[in-house]
Amino acid sequence: MRRTSRKYLERHIRKKTGQAIHDYRMIEHGHRVVVAVSGGKDSIVMMKVLACLREAAPLDFELIPVHVRSGFEHGFEGVREWIREELGHEVLVRDGHIAEILQSAGDPDKSPCALCSRLRRGNLYGIASELGAHAIALGHHLDDIVETFLLRSFYTGQLGAMAPARVTDDGTNRIIRPLAYCTAEMVEAYSLHLEVKPVVMTCPARHDSRREFIRGCIKRLERDIPCLKHSIFASLGNIDTKSLCVKENAHADPD
Repeated sequence: MRRTSRKYLERHIRKKTGQAIHDYRMIEHGHRVVVAVSGGKDSIVMMKVLACLREAAPLDFELIPVHVRSGFEHGFEGVREWIREELGHEVLVRDGHIAEILQSAGDPDKSPCALCSRLRRGNLYGIASELGAHAIALGHHLDDIVETFLLRSFYTGQLGAMAPARVTDDGTNRIIRPLAYCTAEMVEAYSLHLEVKPVVMTCPARHDSRREFIRGCIKRLERDIPCLKHSIFASLGNIDTKSLCVKENAHADPD
């Protein structure tokens, strides 16, 4: 980014986040929102921006920061104190026993990331239900959405990504991603201006080579197509359904 002052980044990221919330109707008047705070830079930035928007927004909504302890993170107490002192919110901390479960039930020949994600998400769903929350905010940004789309296309033969807002398959929880319009670069740059140290993760998971490969492909393509990520993101909401290779539509094309 050409300009990296805190004031510029803060204004830019708030605008992007506010626009995403508006476009996908993520938060409405009277909503109670569980904010998943892992302690990483993405979740810290999300919590900061949502807290700022709550103060300025004409809507009255409640934020409940929640941390599901995995057993792999170190230094969360510093994040917790910063959220309390800087943002005026007390973090609800629950022990997910994730490290223990992975050790006893995980497959040593497979990456534990998928199981870890399901366990963490299951804990969040339970907490949201307990608190009567209208939504669960996750810290995924635009890069995460684009990378997931390409991963699913390349490796599973399926069109799909991370929706900025969606209801879970069982209809009981609503997931929102307020940073959906913000790039990883933007989030990283802004996080450096916040006076808080993200947690250190000691997860024994193997390196996610597939996602790293996708990131490398994107970087190489961006040399010739600077707007690549934004174009891919836009395409996910601008779908020409008649041109897709869906078998039940095979006889509907007059050509």
